[in-house]
Amino acid sequence: MLFTVKPRPRYLEIEAHGREGIVIFPTYLPGSYVVRELERNIVEIDGVRISKNRFYVKENFRYLVYASSKDQREAISSTDYLFINPPAVFPFQDWNERYCVKLDLRWPVSTTLRREGEYLCADDYETFVDSPIQASPNLKTLVIDDHHEITTVDDLDLTGVAMAIKEIDKEMGTPDRYTFFFRRSDRNYGGIEHYNSSAIVVNWERSDLVMLMAHEYFHSWNVKRYRPKDLELDLEKETHSDLLWFAEGVTDYVAWLASTRSGAVKSEDTGKYMANAISKFTFPGAKRMSLAESSRTTWIKYYRQDENFLNSSVSYYDGGLLLGLILDARLRRSGENIFSIFKNIPFRYTFSDIDNYLKSRGIDDLEEMAYSPSSILLEKLKEVAELQFLDGGNPYLGIMMDGNKVTYVEDGSPADMAGLMPQDIILATDNVVRPVEVKAQVELLVNREGRVKRVLVTAGRNPGHRVKFTIKGDIAKQLLGMDSLDGTSSISLI
Repeated sequence: MLFTVKPRPRYLEIEAHGREGIVIFPTYLPGSYVVRELERNIVEIDGVRISKNRFYVKENFRYLVYASSKDQREAISSTDYLFINPPAVFPFQDWNERYCVKLDLRWPVSTTLRREGEYLCADDYETFVDSPIQASPNLKTLVIDDHHEITTVDDLDLTGVAMAIKEIDKEMGTPDRYTFFFRRSDRNYGGIEHYNSSAIVVNWERSDLVMLMAHEYFHSWNVKRYRPKDLELDLEKETHSDLLWFAEGVTDYVAWLASTRSGAVKSEDTGKYMANAISKFTFPGAKRMSLAESSRTTWIKYYRQDENFLNSSVSYYDGGLLLGLILDARLRRSGENIFSIFKNIPFRYTFSDIDNYLKSRGIDDLEEMAYSPSSILLEKLKEVAELQFLDGGNPYLGIMMDGNKVTYVEDGSPADMAGLMPQDIILATDNVVRPVEVKAQVELLVNREGRVKRVLVTAGRNPGHRVKFTIKGDIAKQLLGMDSLDGTSSISLI
């Protein structure tokens, strides 16, 4: 199929040429496990709708796409900037045919698509939709080295990014060419991986870019080259896998490891990052959900988090981060490391592929760690790190707050037993307008959906959520190349 794109503020006018018949718009984006209903942005189309995302069209047809995305997952078109994530804009007919796009503008353009005259092309739809397009009169390329670059309209320090990706390249090899599509915004934060690039948007104040960029960079290996066998692309319906703790979480571990070992990120920051992840597994959700279930339910749990998430669920990102640390420490005892896994599994891997390799190295409890309630990771971590639960046994009510609004109530806590609920607004404590204090007994005046209630809470003992972890000695030297690393989590309950 051929597409000609005429950008204008908030819209993309597109003229398409294919075969008379059905065109299909994806309903979600590879690498983002939420059904986004991308066809919702089609404002006009010369065709007949036959389902929510399928149209019958003539050989030549025109359509209009709304392009004002909050991040780099869809499309943005303004007076001085254009970004297109292709699955959010372009439909497909035959998955294996050639796809080309021509941009009707005179700005500098950056893309990983192959240039053929005026067109940007790929030999199949999978490659086509894995190739972002960025353009602006202010576009510039920041060269990291001969193989890595950042294309952006903004400025950033390349030093830390260069150090972290060099650490990864030492183990996995250097790509011919890799591009970071980067932009700052006050509207969103995050990244999405592609085969030989990634698209990243962060807010203006954000300075800790290295781990995010290292995470997306390692995805060019884990998820793009190596991918769970059951995570095949079907852009019209959800695909499920028990292995996102490996695909996403171990990727996060590698980003953390590369950032720490290289010194690209301050040790106090990487220490705190790990401590915060550990802290999540002190909550009730870790006693209820395994990493495998967290992975399989990502479409309905992780990507739809609510105020009860810590009670019901865990993050496969955080869990894979911890599991990666445990496995890496064990593998290094025999002269291998976390990267050795990738050198000993097929490109389309299963749980058994990973498990069999680890068993050949004397590690026989992967199934237990992946399929048991994930709180087991706290015990396993004690092989690697000293864990202290700084608030364990202290008086507490069992809530988190944002200002005077309750944002979380821990299951089984004193606040839970007293009947406090998320979204309650605390108006007064013991008949005085003041912040909530933890004491033996406290009476709270609460606004709940416009109704004023009095709630009496008797303090209990904190099970321990504020974590300090320390890695030291030979383990620290083998893993991190340093004498010790510690960190304290910022997560705490009132």
